[in-house]
Amino acid sequence: MKEAQLANLRSIMAHNKATEFGKAHQFNRITRLEHLKHYVPIQDYDDIYALIERMKAGEPDILLQGVIKDYAVSAGTTGNGKHIPLSKDRITSDQRFMRMVSMSYLAQRPNIMPFLGTHVSLPGAIDQHDEFPEVHLGEISGYLAKHSPKWLSIFQVRPPEKMIKESFEEKFEKGLEEALKNDVRQITAIPSWMLKFFQKALEKTGKSTIKDVWPNLKLLICGGEALTTYKPHFRKLCEGLDLDFIENYGASEGYFAFSDDLDYEDLKLVTDNGIFYEWIPNPNEVEDLKKAETVPTWEVEPNTPYAMVVTNNSGLYRYVLNDLIEFTDIDSPRIRVLGRMSDMLDQHGEAVEGWEAEKALNYASGKQNASYSIFTVGSSLDDGNSLPRHHWFIQWVTPPQDERQFVKDVDEKLGELNRHYFNRRQSEAMEEPCFYSLNKDIIQKWKDEYFNLGAQTKTPKMINDKEQLNGLRELSKDHQMGVDKVS
Repeated sequence: MKEAQLANLRSIMAHNKATEFGKAHQFNRITRLEHLKHYVPIQDYDDIYALIERMKAGEPDILLQGVIKDYAVSAGTTGNGKHIPLSKDRITSDQRFMRMVSMSYLAQRPNIMPFLGTHVSLPGAIDQHDEFPEVHLGEISGYLAKHSPKWLSIFQVRPPEKMIKESFEEKFEKGLEEALKNDVRQITAIPSWMLKFFQKALEKTGKSTIKDVWPNLKLLICGGEALTTYKPHFRKLCEGLDLDFIENYGASEGYFAFSDDLDYEDLKLVTDNGIFYEWIPNPNEVEDLKKAETVPTWEVEPNTPYAMVVTNNSGLYRYVLNDLIEFTDIDSPRIRVLGRMSDMLDQHGEAVEGWEAEKALNYASGKQNASYSIFTVGSSLDDGNSLPRHHWFIQWVTPPQDERQFVKDVDEKLGELNRHYFNRRQSEAMEEPCFYSLNKDIIQKWKDEYFNLGAQTKTPKMINDKEQLNGLRELSKDHQMGVDKVS
């Protein structure tokens, strides 16, 4: 693993040493991590924004060799998101990653007969840039679909080359219409889209389970969102089917890990595919991540939250991501995604992180054999006569029988995990949290009103926007759990 990582680093440096960035940061001298740390500071998107704008304008040899015309959109809509350059090497690495996923699965399920039917996917759109006509912007799933082997289209419910030019609504409706006419064996999508796809299929057909709609459905491939919280919901909707699940962990910045063992929920970190990793331990305790000390993959420790810093073959050098990672195995590295560093409620000094909220929720749910698919939390202070309080919104698969005890358990467990929250609750500086049950209609109405509709629209774990929170509270006011209702 160490040798593979250093080989990645040397290849990236050698390939881009003649670029403007490579010359400025002495890529020709970098062969080890110590060199990389010395010559290249930790970067975020703001640091390279101006360089990427020049690249989109057609300037060559800036972050990557040559002129780059394709960009993956990250963390926003096509117009205003982060635009990550896509090199030919990056596309090749992504294709290799997908082959690894396929080969790993086939090694566990060598009988391919169950998959000789229709496959459904929803790749993101690829659009022409408004200002630079030769530049294309899109979701990384769209680029993967564009460059996928032609023979794969034989199995697709609709041609990928058509779907990458369509809006989300058009893709969804046409895809569902065609899927309902076919013997679907495999579906690839982000979990929230897949959930909606199943729900709409049952509505349109009047069937009670997905098995009645697609009796030979075998494999669900998910990415873009954590799969674990959706699994119970999928299993309930697909009752009677012997389903396999594969989770890919990737982003516009690269594909990093996948579930290579169907019996486990942690993911295999891919260390030999065009990405060199560094890790910042306990990043939320670091005042300035750009000044943080990093460790290589071969020096990480288990049960420690890390921020990921990547140097890749697509023009990102010591680029810090927003995800929190925990290693479950350090010898043959395996990881679990804890959440995002920006998943935090801190309007009232409680500093509650998304992974802490999820741990508390899982603890309380486990005590009552309850299960959920989606949750989100916001914090409010309604007026000068009230106190701050948290508002939890949960879509249940199996709700808790004792709602009052459930509320108490979440509140107490979160206090155990987070001393800031504990202190504020103990000192009565925060009120007891409120809980609401979500359903798909509430979620959809909320997203339609407050979010840009698209294939990658996700339910955030933390709501830090006051209007978004108040909107969801209003939609959920008749579904409050376990405590007296509040306005």
